[in-house]
Amino acid sequence: MRNPDKHRYLQAIAHVQSEEVAFFEQEIDIAVAARILGRPRPWVRPFELPARDYVQLNLLAGNDMVFWQRVWELGRKNMLDAEGRKHYVDGTLKTRHNLRQITFPDLGELQRGLEEMLEALSGTGMGLVYSPSQTPFIVTTAIGYQDYYEYLLTDPGFIHEFQARVHDYCLRTLDLALGYPIDAVQVGAVLCSKTGPLFSRAMIEEFEFPSLRERIRMAKDRGLPVSIHQDGNVTSLYPDFIAMGVDVINPIEPCDGLQNIYRLKEAYGDRIALHGNIDLNLLASGTPEQVRADTIEHLDRLAAGGGYICASSHNITQDIPLENFWAMRDAVHAYRFGRGG
Repeated sequence: MRNPDKHRYLQAIAHVQSEEVAFFEQEIDIAVAARILGRPRPWVRPFELPARDYVQLNLLAGNDMVFWQRVWELGRKNMLDAEGRKHYVDGTLKTRHNLRQITFPDLGELQRGLEEMLEALSGTGMGLVYSPSQTPFIVTTAIGYQDYYEYLLTDPGFIHEFQARVHDYCLRTLDLALGYPIDAVQVGAVLCSKTGPLFSRAMIEEFEFPSLRERIRMAKDRGLPVSIHQDGNVTSLYPDFIAMGVDVINPIEPCDGLQNIYRLKEAYGDRIALHGNIDLNLLASGTPEQVRADTIEHLDRLAAGGGYICASSHNITQDIPLENFWAMRDAVHAYRFGRGG
């Protein structure tokens, strides 16, 4: 296994072609993480692990970068399954009266966590991608998805009021992180399903894009590259992301053939880097040989001119065999541009 190097990632998103291709799997299900670490872990998201455990996980996974955030679970109703794993069920802040209940997490806790993460990363060669609290997503999950989308039509003023209530805090989480030596910022929003945008262009412009542009501008003003995490088929929004200054998009789901990464490379590859796209279905049910072959095809067809970081088309889920994850990682680690894997 090769040594990690954040410069592979940073060069890729700057469209600098290098012999080696960056590998960056952002989130690995904790059940898989426990197998990688060789010991049981609590049912948490991997970036909620103690900093040194999380850094060790990323080193063993072969990553060049580490993704980190602190999730603000405002108003969320969760349930624990028989294994003790937490699942989101619904939001609970559904009226204007509920807005009085909002309390804001301690920024000091965020600061301490960030400092611990940077200390644990020191000397590893890996870089840090930080994701701040995202205003529209916080509001969506606090209300609940179905009610949120209904309110967009029946009471848009409530959505604006709710967003205004939490927006300043969300920006302060980003501003705090920008005072530290992080390497990139990741933004995101809930915009698309596998078939395309979830709501109208006018609604996206009204409720999602303003805060998205603000987060991107804050990071770019500090000279940091910006990644955007967008599930589903976001092909129609690539020109918008490019105009906002986004440097790289992740995870580029195949969406049953509706989103083709090779066509995206041809259309936009000189203006935005592509991160991901190794199909979760293949990773879950294919053989290691099939995974390796598909990974090498991605590298052969996407690495030219820089602009590609290899990873799955979402996250490493519990049903992905570890040998298939190793097949993807090892194919990237062995690959040399122009000479194949």
